[in-house]
Amino acid sequence: MTMKTPNLYAEPWPSLKLGLCQVYTEPWATDDNLKRTLESLETAAGEGAELAITPECVLHGYADTASPDYAPRLLAAAERLDGPRIQALCRAARDLSLDLVVGFAERGAGDQVHNSAAFIGRTGAILSVYRKVHCRPFESIHHQGRFVPGETFTVETLIRGERVFRVGTMICFDREVPESVRCLRGLGAELIACPLATNTSRLDALGEQADNEMLTRVRAAENEVFIAVINHAGRYNGGSFVVGPGGQTLCQLGAESEVRVIDLPLGIVPARFHADPWGWMGWGYRRPEIYAKYI
Repeated sequence: MTMKTPNLYAEPWPSLKLGLCQVYTEPWATDDNLKRTLESLETAAGEGAELAITPECVLHGYADTASPDYAPRLLAAAERLDGPRIQALCRAARDLSLDLVVGFAERGAGDQVHNSAAFIGRTGAILSVYRKVHCRPFESIHHQGRFVPGETFTVETLIRGERVFRVGTMICFDREVPESVRCLRGLGAELIACPLATNTSRLDALGEQADNEMLTRVRAAENEVFIAVINHAGRYNGGSFVVGPGGQTLCQLGAESEVRVIDLPLGIVPARFHADPWGWMGWGYRRPEIYAKYI
């Protein structure tokens, strides 16, 4: 890289108030977890959030896959899109005028279960559902797990007055596969919501090992996007964070349950980063016709 990336706050770029809802969850406690999630959304909206993100599988608390009777319990806890808990979240989004990305175990066709994230608009409508594309062996039904992997990435357009933002979704392990963020960048994402269910490392104390948090900063920088990672409190160690399109650390939460609202200058992404494909990270230099021979 021969040039420094732009200062995110040097100009008054169009911004979006993002609510990081680090919810305390307990395994299988779907009703209690829903209650705490709804409370966190109310707090986020009360602090001015326009978009809120929850952890991965927030409703059943991403219970340990080694739990006794895991498969039938997961199937019973999985929620259909028209089910009561998802519909309660839709009503909350409408009542709070809040766009929402919520992670949950989705009951699909037959006995299929997906690790999903619903993008619920502030009108209460479900705009899209992202189903985790990259599942580890303990998750994937093709190995030892129960989740059926998805096959599609999604990006939604949020319109707030004259402000227009493009928000994509991925889930947890997706961030460790470079193509995830690459595909979302190709779809025009400026911000990527990433519900999470695993322990995190402190961004201000990264060692020499390339852990998940370092990889997330790299994904943000190489694709020139914001990435917001939202983890569980209690079930995991919190540490939710947001990184910027130059790999900057913008904030990281502690281990306890917390709601934090951060003002993200998303307008800088299309204006200064993506507007020049030959710029800081060389999106325009890619040669997909070459790569296809090797992958």
